[in-house]
Amino acid sequence: MNLKSLAQHLGISASTVSRVMAGRGDEFRIAKETQRHILDEAAAMGVRPDELARSLRLQSTRTLGLVIPDISNPFFAALARAVERRARALGYTVLLADSQESDEVEAECIRTLLDRRIDGLILAPVGGDSAHLRPLIASMLPLTQVDRIFTALKTAAVVADNFAGAREAVKRLVKLGHRRIACLQGREDSSVIVERVRGYRAGLSEAGLRFEEKFLVGGEHSQAIAREHTLRLLEMKPRPTAVLALSNQLALGALEAVRERGLVIPGDLSLIAFDEQPWATLLSPPLTTLAQPVEDMGTVAVDRLCELIKRGGKATRKALTTLPVRLIERASIGPKKKD
Repeated sequence: MNLKSLAQHLGISASTVSRVMAGRGDEFRIAKETQRHILDEAAAMGVRPDELARSLRLQSTRTLGLVIPDISNPFFAALARAVERRARALGYTVLLADSQESDEVEAECIRTLLDRRIDGLILAPVGGDSAHLRPLIASMLPLTQVDRIFTALKTAAVVADNFAGAREAVKRLVKLGHRRIACLQGREDSSVIVERVRGYRAGLSEAGLRFEEKFLVGGEHSQAIAREHTLRLLEMKPRPTAVLALSNQLALGALEAVRERGLVIPGDLSLIAFDEQPWATLLSPPLTTLAQPVEDMGTVAVDRLCELIKRGGKATRKALTTLPVRLIERASIGPKKKD
């Protein structure tokens, strides 16, 4: 059975059936109930549109590209899931690529996705240099950056309020009596790290505390390197009484170091980490986190990209969307002990 036969069977116009099957029901304001009815009947009868013919006719593949830095990172896995869920609801398929925290691999991933004739791209850039992205901008391919971004690139972008989250974490630790607060950072050329460090320093300044360079450590998104830097922090005299880890992987490295030294959290060291994870409540003690709205970030990124696709790549609303971060306090932080 073809689309015309399906339309006759349903008693609905062929154009309406065609639009729904092409994933354009919302665009043409076709009632949700009618869309569901058409799709259910089409599935029951094994009717599928010819994807190649449709893509040639509409000059669209109904495919989005998604490039993230590390699929093994739970944050990016959750982001990918949110993007795929929203894209599927809008009638798009998502092609996922892992740039492996490498600018070179990222450029290769983008080239591969362009060869697949994607309609638009969602990119969480590695950081570092954006030179390989400039031709992409010039090509007018609809592009939305998410999480990590290059602010100099004229694209839509969706981020969490990293600055406010880090500042709030420092304020909470100060309220508990902590004055020597260290910060465990990832790649220094990553926009999220830049904003979180800025928030960390602002929190110290607002509390009347002097920023100490020796307490800002790290430099890679790596659990192993975070462990090494935390061990060095713990050897300082006097050592920090609290640590703000700027990602979940960095927090795991800090926890590893604390246990290796035979210390306890929060008795010897209070710890707050960016990124809420399902395992945060299973740790002993449960981990205090700064929860990013990852589901909303993925959803909004897809929505912004689809708006760009409809308008041929031209943005018509505020380019940067910033979503709030929430502090979830658990037992990994406590009052500062007397020296």
